[in-house]
Amino acid sequence: MKEDAIEKLAQLLFDKIMEKQEQADLEYADQIQKLYNDGYVVKDITDKLHIDEEERLVGELAKLQTLMMILEEKEEYEQAATIQKKIQVINKKLNEGSGKY
Repeated sequence: MKEDAIEKLAQLLFDKIMEKQEQADLEYADQIQKLYNDGYVVKDITDKLHIDEEERLVGELAKLQTLMMILEEKEEYEQAATIQKKIQVINKKLNEGSGKY
């Protein structure tokens, strides 16, 4: 194969992988939203699993970053800005703790 054909193939593969990842991200966000709407509370499960405050905050941070990415992809910038403020609050709490974040 010529270099340009290999490059086109690589780009097609990359595009397909990104499509699959975006779909998986949307499905994950929908599942999280459904859990939240059904009354699932992170604190309840974290108490049972003996997860400390820092670990809970890191989990919340990951969730919010995923939601923000999805909102930005949908060009819902006002909602993304709201999520960004929550992310900043969590980052501040984490940085006051261990300084790893």
